[in-house]
Amino acid sequence: MSPHARGVELTIRRAMPDDALSCAQLLLMAAHGMAEAVFSDLVPGLSTEQIIASHRIEPEGRPSSHTNWWVVEGDHSDIAGGMNAYALREVFRPSREEVLTDERIRMLRPMIELNAEATGTFYINALAVFPEYRHAGFGRRLIALAVQGAREAGMAAVSLTTFEDDRRLVSYYRKIGFAAVASRPLQPHARLQAKGNVILMKMPIDDGAAPSGSGPG
Repeated sequence: MSPHARGVELTIRRAMPDDALSCAQLLLMAAHGMAEAVFSDLVPGLSTEQIIASHRIEPEGRPSSHTNWWVVEGDHSDIAGGMNAYALREVFRPSREEVLTDERIRMLRPMIELNAEATGTFYINALAVFPEYRHAGFGRRLIALAVQGAREAGMAAVSLTTFEDDRRLVSYYRKIGFAAVASRPLQPHARLQAKGNVILMKMPIDDGAAPSGSGPG
């Protein structure tokens, strides 16, 4: 466990608009370069995290809106980690807008196709913990909230996507009950850290079921 995480009093709460920049940083960490490939340099004068915060997280009505984020808050109101998750009731189709070009939308195609296969589940779009707070169980607590959200939404499974070449993370998800159900090849890009396939994983939930085991987060 990181020294920063020892003895930290935690609060897990729903995100507010003021948390948008921290949520954008967490999304960038979770996306392994995908978010940089899609959003970098689209708005002159703004960093990638500022673009994501202002165009994706601050506005309401989007899947990645702050209204669909939970954040882990530490002793001094600092953000330790967070999760963007929601009931995926219909296929997500990105709307045409001024900041995203057709080329950038094509980068998202593997994720869009896997989203279609995740319809009807409680979908974890992003989950990350800042390095100084890892290995303290925060990720497991966030996944437990997704399980609770699935039950409240009347859904029988939690789902997420991850990158197959991150074997440690894939192994962790399998350990707590997720199984790979579909995959799509990634479109190569200089900013993309992952290679190979992105995979969709699902975890069926039963009454009383909760994620167990130790690992990342």
